[in-house]
Amino acid sequence: MTTEDLSPEKRMAPGTSSGINSLIAAANKHDRFHLLEDQNVLPANLDNPIHPIFWWFDCDGPLQQMLRLASHFLTHDTVLTFFVPLLYGRELTTNDGKAQMTYLSDPMASASRAKRDDLIDGVRQALHCLAHSIEFRFMVPEKRVYARTLTNSSSRVHASNCSSVFQRRLTARIEIADRFLHFYKSEEGYAASSRCAQFRHDFLLASTLVHEIVHAVGVMRRGNLIEPRIRAEHPDTEWGYAWEHFMFGCIINPQDRTRPGTHLLMRKVWADTKVAEEAGGKEYSDVSMSYIAQWFRNETWDIIASRGPRAIRLPIVHFKIQSSHKHGAWIVSANSINIRRDILALHQQWRQQSRKLGANGLPVSNCSRILLRPQTARALQKSNVPTPSRMYRRPRIASTKTRKLKTTQVVTANTKVTVQEADTPANASRKRLVESMTESTTVHKKVKREKGIRSIELHT
Repeated sequence: MTTEDLSPEKRMAPGTSSGINSLIAAANKHDRFHLLEDQNVLPANLDNPIHPIFWWFDCDGPLQQMLRLASHFLTHDTVLTFFVPLLYGRELTTNDGKAQMTYLSDPMASASRAKRDDLIDGVRQALHCLAHSIEFRFMVPEKRVYARTLTNSSSRVHASNCSSVFQRRLTARIEIADRFLHFYKSEEGYAASSRCAQFRHDFLLASTLVHEIVHAVGVMRRGNLIEPRIRAEHPDTEWGYAWEHFMFGCIINPQDRTRPGTHLLMRKVWADTKVAEEAGGKEYSDVSMSYIAQWFRNETWDIIASRGPRAIRLPIVHFKIQSSHKHGAWIVSANSINIRRDILALHQQWRQQSRKLGANGLPVSNCSRILLRPQTARALQKSNVPTPSRMYRRPRIASTKTRKLKTTQVVTANTKVTVQEADTPANASRKRLVESMTESTTVHKKVKREKGIRSIELHT
């Protein structure tokens, strides 16, 4: 008999919006940043064994490349360190006068080399134990759900050689959106797709599977779906996102889910929603195919096995898109004149469409504004919100010294530019109050300067 303990842990897809999809298409016009196709990416050469936790899947069919990638996420000592607090950490509670917060200790922080090896061996044993403790299913999903993890009551008793941390009479069930499988099986799907389209689909499903396995580890460890924070500085208790942040330094999702397979990918910083809104709204940044393709190469995993996932650089940001409640607008940040020109052209299209709808007596959308924010190549790489640490770090006292302006050369695809700006602390933020969109009965264009932002407003 299946029981759902509280609410299931889910990996949610981003909300669809024709507005942001149009903005992304304009910013990446003619695939100028190779977000969809890149003839220079190398073919996959992964030849590692598939982890026993994935025994349920067809390991010899079209899912093989995806399963090899997912197995890498669960194999190397440098990535297994993530699971140590989940399995062996003690629950701690903050007591600093603020709202109480429960988080996990990190046994690796002060452990000797021998103890670290023992802990990682324990993680490896636990993940092998999960091979007979997780049930996978492809299901018709709930709205906007990629996958979810639930608890199953079970009469199965662990063997004597099973991990000592998994001795409860329950298992985990991971339900995956069947749209993933449909693309692999469709004649016009995976087999007929380009190398890059296959990479995107494999990458998303592999990361989704491990995202849910992280939740399953919690289920098997605690017997429920209640998750404390892993680190005290984490923005929330979502263990799956904590793993993605550890592995990639960001959360990566496809934006347009109306198309079969996996469309171009965008990323965001893992941050508290309120903090992101106060900083001007969540920033969505582009992810090039060269970044995705490297995960399917043995040389990438050689680096990770030696130095850990932080040795893989974040994708270079070419543009950012925000949905700002303060301005009631989309904010597009870029240093490309071509992007700004094509966003202006999109604005003209939106204006013409609104005029046609109004002329025919049809309802038009509420106020829609585009704000263009010119930024240097270097400034684009900085997040507008604090980024949680990806590994354990002993706390350091922040410096209060005033930092001078410094000049740095930034190399881009076509040119080398020199930027001069303040080295702002990573946790600097500006509070911004939320205000509603304004409306107008006529369509008009207004261009103005507002704190370095060139705004293009479309009122309907």
